[in-house]
Amino acid sequence: MAGEVELQSDVTISGNARARTLHLKTLRKQWQIIALQVVATVALIGMYLEVVSTYVVGSIDHTILFDSIELLIGDQLPLNDWFTGEGRTGLSRFFVPLVIGLVVGGVMALIAFQTPKVQQRIKLGFIITLITMLVGRLLFSWVTGMLFSFDLRLPDDGELKTLEWPLLMIMSLLIMFVYLLPVIMGSRGIWGLSRRSIAWAIGFTLLFLGIHAILTFPLIKAQLGDYGGALATLESQVSAPTIGLFGLKLVTNEQLDLILIAVLILVFQESAFGVIRYLEYAFRLPESCKRDPEYVQQMDNMLNTHLKHTFGFLGLTGVATMVALGFHSVLLGLVSDSTGSQWAAQVSESIELSLTYGLVISAVMFLSIMALFRFLIPWQRIWGLIYNLRNQAEAAVTKEKEFIEI
Repeated sequence: MAGEVELQSDVTISGNARARTLHLKTLRKQWQIIALQVVATVALIGMYLEVVSTYVVGSIDHTILFDSIELLIGDQLPLNDWFTGEGRTGLSRFFVPLVIGLVVGGVMALIAFQTPKVQQRIKLGFIITLITMLVGRLLFSWVTGMLFSFDLRLPDDGELKTLEWPLLMIMSLLIMFVYLLPVIMGSRGIWGLSRRSIAWAIGFTLLFLGIHAILTFPLIKAQLGDYGGALATLESQVSAPTIGLFGLKLVTNEQLDLILIAVLILVFQESAFGVIRYLEYAFRLPESCKRDPEYVQQMDNMLNTHLKHTFGFLGLTGVATMVALGFHSVLLGLVSDSTGSQWAAQVSESIELSLTYGLVISAVMFLSIMALFRFLIPWQRIWGLIYNLRNQAEAAVTKEKEFIEI
């Protein structure tokens, strides 16, 4: 969007006062927009750390790959250990690369708001720097050697060895870029207002999860040998739930990690795309509407509602997912408490409910009952009553403020 939508200047108001408008230069500094961008950034970091801690750390993280490359070439890679996280344990290996990824994404977002001429100069400078770093020393030593010796020849081994450091540096940076791609593209999309970058961050994360799930399938994992043994897997047989609500144990720690990943992806997506959607709406308004106080108030209401729904409905989604995965435990608990029979305990210990497809059956049962409640409970009237009560309360507060000002 940075390349599609140009920043608009505010219209000067007579006198010293400046009225609020919906011009992009003012709207992008509004606290609701900044709050949505901060929420999206926090969700992006949380999503990345959850995925890394669940599937990557200790199995296929970049430090293991760097150690394997160093053993293969018999030399140290150019990147320092403080940058790559080598020598650290657990999730701390990703802390410094995560910060660097956010900084790189922020710089890319800043560049996206520059004029096309400035962007072209930056790209040209980057290409020239890359070429100079790659073959600059080789060309300099080769050309000067031929000039001083008056001999037209091919580069010797010593001169070709100057390519080793830049090639290893570029390879190391590419590896780090692949590992940090969701963070770099996500932060660029949030602060650079780019739908494509946000889609890249989400798509790459989902692609990694899909490929990882395929590779850890028992039949495929057995064919991978030692490489498959290094992959972190979730057990096909579910252990006893340890986390729940109101005294009911619903999910395990592994299932809670997956729920957090899904919810954080939704928060990141809705907040990041929401900022772009609202700014595009304001950009397309006529000039008279951008200065209209009613439209300004409408935008405030839309942004405030979006912030409330982000935490309310997506939090409710996480709770509903926990209940859906442990719905059989809820039903069996109710049966056991009401009848006192041993039937519920025997069913809960069955192998069918302990396997992963038992969770799918439990979730389908929950969705079926919720769909049945839709026909029995007038949800629209209930929500309408709640909105009416809230509007009446807000109107009362507004009248009270006006009375106090008078």
